[in-house]
Amino acid sequence: MKKLAIICVAALVLLTPKAVRGQSNFFFNIYGESSNLWSSVFLQLPAGLLNGTMAAATDYGGSQYWLRYDIFKIENAGSKADIDNGSYWGFKAKDMFRNVGYGVRFGWQPMLSPFGIYVSCAYKFRRFSADFGFGNDKYKLHYIRPGIGIRITPFLGLLEKKGWSPILEAGTGYNFNVGRKGAYGGDKDQFNNGVTSTFSVGARWGDGESSWSVNAGVEIDNYSIFNKDFTPDGGQTYPYKSLESSNITIFITLSQDF
Repeated sequence: MKKLAIICVAALVLLTPKAVRGQSNFFFNIYGESSNLWSSVFLQLPAGLLNGTMAAATDYGGSQYWLRYDIFKIENAGSKADIDNGSYWGFKAKDMFRNVGYGVRFGWQPMLSPFGIYVSCAYKFRRFSADFGFGNDKYKLHYIRPGIGIRITPFLGLLEKKGWSPILEAGTGYNFNVGRKGAYGGDKDQFNNGVTSTFSVGARWGDGESSWSVNAGVEIDNYSIFNKDFTPDGGQTYPYKSLESSNITIFITLSQDF
């Protein structure tokens, strides 16, 4: 399994085209992501192919590779709920496709500019099993997340003289629930929409034809997925009233802008 993962990572690198011109002020990339190690690699293979095709056909392009670790918790009346969110190392379908997504980013970041900005849009899918006292239920959530972010290179002099500089990124996105299945079927009122914040630090370097950056950071959901005011029977019961979810994703990204 480790050999297969190494082969896939090598394929991602080979899919990244070699720059043959000066770096564009704009970048565009498609990325795949997962909180499972194996599907994180596999989902990025088609994204890498599309990025290579885009870079070859246009005056700008980019690539972005992710490793993510998801910390997803639910409390029921203040106590930790029993949930199955899959295994980070698991190779079964129920582990590999629990929390996955695809997204696009388009932005502006000249090589020697201290400031950059990007917009993004992603599709996210989360699946988990939970026992909240009214049955062991399976939950499936589909989100569309538009977002915006900034990239700051604070020491341009260091980048010019030494060829590298620290980099900071901060972004935010809004999760629109566009599909769901829960304890009460597909009722859209069961779940909330909400904001996700992203913060990361890293390093950026380049040679004028392309620039690379590596970042480590966190992605934080600033809301609970459950709607405490949801009632399936006209106000007699509120099954999600005592539920509170939290989600923090730790990630590492490797990016290249052409």
